[in-house]
Amino acid sequence: MTRRTIIKSLIDEQLAAANSPVRVEEGTRDRVLAGPVRTMSLTLDRIEEESRALQEALTTGASVVELDPNLIDASFIVDRFVDAADPAFDALRESVREHGQEVPILVRPHPEREGRYQAAYGHRRLKATRELGLKVRAVVRSLDDHQLVVAQGVENSARRDLSFIERAMFAKALEDAGYERPVIMASLSTDKTELSKMISVARALPDGIVRSIGPSPRAGRRRWLQLAELLQNEQALRRVELTLANPDLPSDSDARFLTAFQAAADATKSPALSESWRRPDGAPIARITRDRKTTVLRFDDQAEPDFANHVVERLSKLYEEFRARRT
Repeated sequence: MTRRTIIKSLIDEQLAAANSPVRVEEGTRDRVLAGPVRTMSLTLDRIEEESRALQEALTTGASVVELDPNLIDASFIVDRFVDAADPAFDALRESVREHGQEVPILVRPHPEREGRYQAAYGHRRLKATRELGLKVRAVVRSLDDHQLVVAQGVENSARRDLSFIERAMFAKALEDAGYERPVIMASLSTDKTELSKMISVARALPDGIVRSIGPSPRAGRRRWLQLAELLQNEQALRRVELTLANPDLPSDSDARFLTAFQAAADATKSPALSESWRRPDGAPIARITRDRKTTVLRFDDQAEPDFANHVVERLSKLYEEFRARRT
């Protein structure tokens, strides 16, 4: 066996190995890292864990088998969004068509349906082989629900990154399913602070709107949180729902996010109220414009010369009268 073959074999087995919770090495507990650096560190820790799990996988005789993809169901927790425009998946499918499936997926015997399997990770590879009418290469392992969601989350962190909202909705789904936060942290290779931010944003957003927008990889936590705040306005919520129901909506999820965000922002802008102030004979000599924050009084100097100066000169006295009425 060549060195290249050995390395490829080890990598294949490593990707299929079970993943255990994050361990914090002694002497590093007191370090405080910024959010993205913490997440990167935790992901690297997870890769080290997978390396240590490699030998265990090899000694337990884990082997790659070919299965009918139609006998494999998705994980009971959805992580990736289904997006009509997914160039990365199209490229993956073409790679499988031309070169075959190089990396196996991980499945377990289905806990409720005899003769079927349930995917822990590799859903996009599974979809590609199904569309191409090919057998899927897989490692079959006995996993409980806890092991499955951890393996699912960690593999996604190590490979094609999920967008912020996909990670946030995955975390929310795990918590709704009854998983404790330490398990969710291990699954997403993240820490307590970042996880709390993700779940808070996911809970602030209507699920239907999030799914209609899609993964939107360019929109981070701040932008999704801004959208959630805008959607507290009922008019904005209705406007976004109608916008997302438009069949001519862009297929790109980032474009859909921007369209929905603009619709929500436009709906929350209070239109300025404007009215004319008229003389007893009905001639307009001033216009009053009000919005949520200001009131503007504009005088028509041609219709009534010097009236504006008269009002300005009396502002101090008018203010005193106003204060006297309030006391």
